[in-house]
Amino acid sequence: MNRLLAALLFTSLALVSCQKSPDHLGYQILSVRSHDGDAYTQGLQLKDGRLFESTGLYGESTVRELEPATGKILRKRPLAKTVFGEGLTVIGNEMWVLTWKENTVYVFEPDTFKLIRSHTYPGEGWGLTTDGSQLIMSDGTSTLKFINPKDFSVTKTVEVKDGDRPIKNLNELEWINGEIFANVYMTEKIVRISPADGQVTGWLDLSGLRKQLTKPNHAEVLNGIAYDKTTGHLLITGKRWPEMFEISISKK
Repeated sequence: MNRLLAALLFTSLALVSCQKSPDHLGYQILSVRSHDGDAYTQGLQLKDGRLFESTGLYGESTVRELEPATGKILRKRPLAKTVFGEGLTVIGNEMWVLTWKENTVYVFEPDTFKLIRSHTYPGEGWGLTTDGSQLIMSDGTSTLKFINPKDFSVTKTVEVKDGDRPIKNLNELEWINGEIFANVYMTEKIVRISPADGQVTGWLDLSGLRKQLTKPNHAEVLNGIAYDKTTGHLLITGKRWPEMFEISISKK
């Protein structure tokens, strides 16, 4: 083996051995707030102290503004009965709402919920967030799409992996301090993702929250992450959950 090949092999082995395993994150419940137990939550975002939510299901899909401290519905707009609402995010003075199989994203004015315009896209729409300048979208696969909000064109994609294992069913998304948090659909887990390469940097198991629901009734899967920049805390809820939980997270 020549010196160059040996050096390359040593470097490759060193990179593999130095690859950091994802963090196991813990959490603490700080407060419990009411939430509409009939809301099939798809998107949740705090923006300048205001809490916006999108809900799904045909004939029931809406966009809403909630009172953050109480979960009270301040106002809402129904979507067309032929539309299944999905992820939501607010960027600047525009609120974006995806649809599941209708290949359409709607852009609303956040203060009035007036429709500004819409764009079309191929495939399904699941979760949506923003880094402040571009949109980031999931579609149920392990791929995240980075999107130009001017015309909804895809500027880049990353595949989300834990090591070499693709992580599929990425649902509601939230941008938090330079990383992407995503609900993994049909689980009670949230995954933390590097936007640079899609590598998983942390897992947060929130299965304990379901046990805290006062009236589970028709409660379904965990879905809904809203980051409070003022406190550094998260608001967490799920589909048809009667509560939202304010939590702080930390490494175990």
